[in-house]
Amino acid sequence: MRDLLRVLRVAKRHGTWLVLALISMVVVAGATVFAFNLVRPMYDQVLRPRSAEAQPVVSSAPGLVGVLDSLASRAEMRLQRVVGDSRAAVIALAMLAVILKSLFAFLTRFATARCGLATIRDLRVMLFDSLLVQNPGFFHREASAALVSRATNDIQLLREVLAERLGDFVQDGLTVIVLTAYLLSLDFWLAIAVLFVAPLLLLPVVHFSRRLRVRAREAQKGIGELATILDETARGIRAVQVFAMSRFMAERFRRASDQQYEASLRARAIQAVNGPVMEIVGTAAALALIIFASAQIAEGRMTVGDFSAFLVAVYGAYNPLKRLNKFNLAVQHARVAAERIYEVMDAPVEIRDLPGSVELGDIGEGVVFEGVGFRYPDGEWILRGLDLELPRGAVVALVGASGAGKSTVAQLIPRFLDVQEGAVLVGGRDVRELQLESLWARIGFVTQETILFNDSVRTNITCGRTDHLPEAVVSAAQSANAHDFISRLPRGYDTMIGQSGFRLSGGQRQRLAIARALLKDPPILILDEATSALDGEAELAVRGAVERLMKNRTTLVIAHRLATVRRADVIAVISQGRVVERGGHESLLAAGGEYARMVEMQELS
Repeated sequence: MRDLLRVLRVAKRHGTWLVLALISMVVVAGATVFAFNLVRPMYDQVLRPRSAEAQPVVSSAPGLVGVLDSLASRAEMRLQRVVGDSRAAVIALAMLAVILKSLFAFLTRFATARCGLATIRDLRVMLFDSLLVQNPGFFHREASAALVSRATNDIQLLREVLAERLGDFVQDGLTVIVLTAYLLSLDFWLAIAVLFVAPLLLLPVVHFSRRLRVRAREAQKGIGELATILDETARGIRAVQVFAMSRFMAERFRRASDQQYEASLRARAIQAVNGPVMEIVGTAAALALIIFASAQIAEGRMTVGDFSAFLVAVYGAYNPLKRLNKFNLAVQHARVAAERIYEVMDAPVEIRDLPGSVELGDIGEGVVFEGVGFRYPDGEWILRGLDLELPRGAVVALVGASGAGKSTVAQLIPRFLDVQEGAVLVGGRDVRELQLESLWARIGFVTQETILFNDSVRTNITCGRTDHLPEAVVSAAQSANAHDFISRLPRGYDTMIGQSGFRLSGGQRQRLAIARALLKDPPILILDEATSALDGEAELAVRGAVERLMKNRTTLVIAHRLATVRRADVIAVISQGRVVERGGHESLLAAGGEYARMVEMQELS
């Protein structure tokens, strides 16, 4: 419930619409009870025999009934002057009450819907903003499809409550309160008898809501699992087909779908049985009320109009009570949804600006690793005692066997990961002392997996920034050997490239990534297997762009194919978490060490 209250605090931002909705609800509740009270003159005056003399609504009843009768009497006399007949005046008064109620009911629904939808919009934006500040490690732990499920399915469940049901909940609550006061004023002891029976209607509510909350959590978790399997299959469809995994994935999806179906069915069964149980209890209570009232009417203590008004008011309260119960069932789903959403929003950001962090200016003499040690929680050391220098303006290649920690080294520079031992220095300062945005602003990253967005070529090069001149974008594309193929696209730089750039070849996608880095013009450049996924022809097309990109920058090149690092200023060989060799290509070959063995193995292969 704590998380639902947090959602309501977000709704307070739209307090004007909340106040407008509340005022409208009060008017609707008042008009409702006023209309119900007109049932008495409807029976006793409008439905009277023609020979009987009509009397205006005059009451000496205490409390709310007396107030309503007084208002009705004054209104009826004024209307009677216009229409000339008391029957027509009562009918006109009832119609006016219903019209007033309907107008403010519309205003109530619109105001609550606007407030609810605006709150959902704010929550969705807050959830996305919380994801943007998370570190890459968070996304390695959390399945992307499960996060999408929370931002769509769980948000949808909250939207149903806030935009559709919350207004009804408050309106029905006010209506029940006003009708209860009306019933007590109309016939105190009869109302007491009804109120004594009413708590029986709450027993199934309490029982079913507890069970439904458990089932709702299981069902929503199942939706996240289904989304994860769908996402994995879509992204890895080639592997699924080539390795004949279709049957395995189909069975895995079918099993998860069955589990989600069972959980959803159990939740629906609880919701389905709740209504009939309340219907039975409510009908039994109504029949008991009729038996009691018939004796009162027979003894002359109550008129048919009084009982009709009482009965209509009771049924008028029954439907809101029934809707309140449905709201409670929906809230159980919403509680689980709010918990899942705030689990993401409250997830700790492990790497953030530390107190007293400063903005990075010039990168000074470059990047230095001093005695760096890193390991994942509860894992073995990946790096231990690593020393490495990336002098300003130099190209340093880092090579080693798979799993040696090369990519980990690359991720330590922009603080995607934090060291447990030693320090990574940029411009003579520990990166943990620097403001993250200023650090990222001075780093360009080109990886084997090119990250492109479902947008135009221009937006993918500029990363959404609008302060770059068109000439600068074209110049960057030309330097990346990308301008020619971009010009041949249907709409040139405004061509939409599809999700992950699927409409482009691997070499074209990589050249766009290089153009992006050239436009940014960072002093530090990290190339992590930037050409390893390309064939020979595509690599040749990209290599010239890469060489222009590295010019006059402090560059770390990570490559598995050693032919791509021969012209590096320094080649560092990493093994068992530390640098074991460093030097130029020729000198390392002459030394006959680890690098020479790696070159020999690749040449033999």
